Amino acid sequence: MTEIRDGSWTLFAYDQETGRSIWSQWVDGQIAFRVDTPADAVIEANTMVRNADHPARFGEFVRIASVPLNLFYSAGLADASAQKDDRFISRWVNDSDNAAWRTRHGRF
Repeated sequence: MTEIRDGSWTLFAYDQETGRSIWSQWVDGQIAFRVDTPADAVIEANTMVRNADHPARFGEFVRIASVPLNLFYSAGLADASAQKDDRFISRWVNDSDNAAWRTRHGRF
C-alpha cells in the first residue's frame, strides 16, 4: 500500500463520508496524531441558515450557532456549557473571528 504523506505526517485513517483524516508522526520516540476535519459544509450551511428569514429573532431554544464537535471541545465551549457559563459562550459567539459558526445575525 502506498504511503500518503503531508510533510512529516503519514495518513493513518480517512473517512470518505465526512472527509475527516487522521495523521500520525513519530516525535521523540512517541507517536503523535493530528485530526483534520473539513468544516466547509458546516460553514456553508450556517451561511444559508443565517441568510434565511427568521420570524422569531431571539428567545429560548433558538439555535444561534453550529460548531464542529472538535472545535466545540478545543475552544472550551464544552466546559463552558457544562458549567452553564453563558458569558463565555456569548463572548465566543460574538467574537468576529467566529462569525462563520453563527446561524443568526446580531449579538447574543
